Amino acid sequence: MISNAVTLFRMSLVLPLFILLAMGGPGWIALALYLGSGLLDVVDGKLARGLGESSPLGAMLDLVADRLLTLAAVAGLLVHGDLGLAAACAAVILVARCNVVASFGEALATRPALVSSRFEYPKIVLSFAGLGLAMMPLDQVPGTQIELAPIAETLIVLAAALTLVTLTGYARQTVRALAGQGG
Repeated sequence: MISNAVTLFRMSLVLPLFILLAMGGPGWIALALYLGSGLLDVVDGKLARGLGESSPLGAMLDLVADRLLTLAAVAGLLVHGDLGLAAACAAVILVARCNVVASFGEALATRPALVSSRFEYPKIVLSFAGLGLAMMPLDQVPGTQIELAPIAETLIVLAAALTLVTLTGYARQTVRALAGQGG
């Protein structure tokens, strides 16, 4: 399946992204890997739907690839010290969310799936934009006076706040379903 091959390729970009960020900090290659992986996320989904390749395996691989990308970006930026305290705490929330939602999903294995929150896509956009801005090496561009760190950190904190909102909704759905009240 072509879409799964694209997803697996996307997963292969995670380790180089982490190493580049952890060892060298923000850089154009790390940013290109991050943005390229994000673009391939869109491509693999369109391919799966367009070619009729949608499958539980493909959906699982896509989720794992998404989670690994976030983990690699956050861990690399944290190891190199590129996030302030508020953004670092917020970034940890973004990574921890994956485990919590997966746990809710496991608890509901034989029940209806969680209904996605209307805040899910804005959270994804804020997270992706914030982490991407945190990777931009504007210090390497002569004459650049833009200070992106505060903007990146604000976006990451806002993404974490929306993450907490969505987690609350998912927790409520899980408790209702486990109590036999439906979604």
